[in-house]
Amino acid sequence: MYIDSNRNIELTSSNFFLFEIDNHTNLGINNGAERHVTDYTVMLSIDTFIPLICYTVLWYSVNLAVTTHCWTTWQEGIRRKRLVNVTTSLIHSSVSGVFLFVYFIRNTQIMFSSPMHYYSYSDSQIVMLSIGYFIYDACDLLVNDRISIATCVLLFHHIASVYVLSTAIASKKFLLYAYWALLMEVSSIFLHSRSLLHISKLSATSMIAVSKAIGYMNIIAFIIFRFGVQFFLIGWAYVNMDNMHIYYVWIAMGGGGIFLVINIGLFLRILHSDGLLCSSVVSHERLDALLEDNEYKSGKLEKKELLIN
Repeated sequence: MYIDSNRNIELTSSNFFLFEIDNHTNLGINNGAERHVTDYTVMLSIDTFIPLICYTVLWYSVNLAVTTHCWTTWQEGIRRKRLVNVTTSLIHSSVSGVFLFVYFIRNTQIMFSSPMHYYSYSDSQIVMLSIGYFIYDACDLLVNDRISIATCVLLFHHIASVYVLSTAIASKKFLLYAYWALLMEVSSIFLHSRSLLHISKLSATSMIAVSKAIGYMNIIAFIIFRFGVQFFLIGWAYVNMDNMHIYYVWIAMGGGGIFLVINIGLFLRILHSDGLLCSSVVSHERLDALLEDNEYKSGKLEKKELLIN
C-alpha cells in the first residue's frame, strides 16, 4: 500500500512487476496530457516560471558562496575555477541524489507503478530545482568555458535534461519518470567527489586510500544508478508506449538512447583513467569524443605534472 501524506491517496497491489502498465490516473491530474504533445508555454505561468528563476539564482548564489569560502588557498586560475564548479555540481548531486534515493526507498512501489500519472506540485519542486541548476551551469559554460568537444557534449546534456524535465513540469505527467532520471545524480556524487580529489591532487598525496575507495564506489554506483536506471526508463517506455503519445515515446527511446551513448563513453573514460581499460581496446582520442565530464579530460596532463613535481 502507498499513501501520499499530502492527499491520502492509496495504491494497493498484490504483485510486483518491474515494468508495469501505468493506469493509475487517480494518483495525479487526470488531464489526458499523456495523449497530446506538451504545451511548453505552461512553463511561463507564475507558479512555474518564478520558482525556476529563484532556483537558478539560488545556484548562482551557491557557486558564489563556494567561490568565496572554498579552495581559498588555491591561486586564481583554471584549476581553482574547476574545483569551484565541481564543488557546486557536487552540492547539486548530493541534494537531489540523496533526496531522490530516500524518496525511492520510502516509495518504491509508486516509483515502479506510476512513473506517468503520479503528480504533486510539492513533489515537483526537486525537479524544478534541478532544472534551475542545469540552466545555471549551461549559462556558466557558455560564458566562461572555451568551446571544445567536452563542453559541447556537456551543453547538450544540460539542454536535453532541461527539455526532458520541463516536459514533466509542463504536462503534469511523468513526474516520477523524471525522478527516475534524476536518480543518476546518486552516481554523480561519487563522480564529482573523485573529480575533486583528482583535480586537487589529493588523490596522489594525502588521500590515496580514500581516492581508491571512491573510485571503486564510483564504478559500482555508475552501473547501478546510470545503466540500471536507463534500463528501467527505456523498458518502461516500451511497455507503456501504447498508453501515451508517440511524442513521449520518442523522447524516452531517442533521448534514452543518446544518454546511453554518452554514459557508455563516460564509463569507458573512467575505466581508462583508473587504469582498468587498456588503450589498445579503445583509443584516448575516441573516448574524448564521447566525454561528458571534462574533469577526466586533463587526467594525463595532471599525472605528468605530479611526476614532474
